[in-house]
Amino acid sequence: MVREKPEGVPSSKVAVSGEKMRFEISGKQNTIAIIDLKQELGFMILPDNKSYTRMVGGHLSTAMPFFRPPDPENACPAWDAFVGKPSSCSKIGDATVDNRETVKYKGVARNGDTGFAYVDRKLDFVTKWESDRSVVSFKNIAEGPQAASLFTIPSGLQETDSLAAHQQNAGKTKKPMARPASRPVSPPPPSTQDATQDTPKN
Repeated sequence: MVREKPEGVPSSKVAVSGEKMRFEISGKQNTIAIIDLKQELGFMILPDNKSYTRMVGGHLSTAMPFFRPPDPENACPAWDAFVGKPSSCSKIGDATVDNRETVKYKGVARNGDTGFAYVDRKLDFVTKWESDRSVVSFKNIAEGPQAASLFTIPSGLQETDSLAAHQQNAGKTKKPMARPASRPVSPPPPSTQDATQDTPKN
């Protein structure tokens, strides 16, 4: 997943399976986000720090122009329900994104931005979003089965109580004072040049 706008935002490797998404961002501190689009819940993982924290609601809303309408040709009802704004969407027509056939829609995002969403006809998934302030798209999409383990929290990680505490511990070698995960946790079900998917892979 590549953020062309604003500039300077790292790309992410993305895996998608059903309503679940996994984002991997490499840098000084490697970060993994596992998100359930349907439940709007997720987890932020710092593998180097052996910790994770839960994300809900507000932490996800601005990062979620991604959804899976049941019908790419008639995505406006799903879009209106997704953003919670009736009549916020209109269909524009056919478009090509990264050599894939999509349907272009104009709509209002959750943060109030007006922009365009491109729904991949084969994947039933938004693979590009563009507005005055943001342009996000998937590149090098490859379809294929995804391992369930990609969307679970590995055992042995400790849970921090808040995103702030999680970020504060980033880069530290000392483990946070938190409760350990006794078993892999699956989120109840969101850039770099590659993703995986039975939907997008960059």
